[in-house]
Amino acid sequence: MSVECNVFVLWGHMGRARLESNRVFYAAAGKRICDVRSSKRVTQERLAFQVSLTRTSIINIEKGRQQILLHTLVEIARALGVKVSDLLPELDVHISSTPDLRAYRSRRKVHDWVETGLKKMRE
Repeated sequence: MSVECNVFVLWGHMGRARLESNRVFYAAAGKRICDVRSSKRVTQERLAFQVSLTRTSIINIEKGRQQILLHTLVEIARALGVKVSDLLPELDVHISSTPDLRAYRSRRKVHDWVETGLKKMRE
């Protein structure tokens, strides 16, 4: 397999890692929303009405199946009488081991990172 193909394989692994990281983040955020809503004794139906969503959307948000828009998160926090930060999961839940390659300013650094990843894949 050529180096170029290996890079695409590695890039595919990065995409899956980021996707899994996003799933974990949204599931954790949904659980926080569910926990706060339950502690405030607000039904899913009532919360949905207050933020102009369907009950199904609230269920999907709480299960992590539906990504929540920022303005909706603000509306949910307001409806529940809490700060937005109270609805967000702990920071380490969504940190991925995949670096953001846009942070690398030179091609050499990107090349070195890819080579390191390829070496790890071969081990």
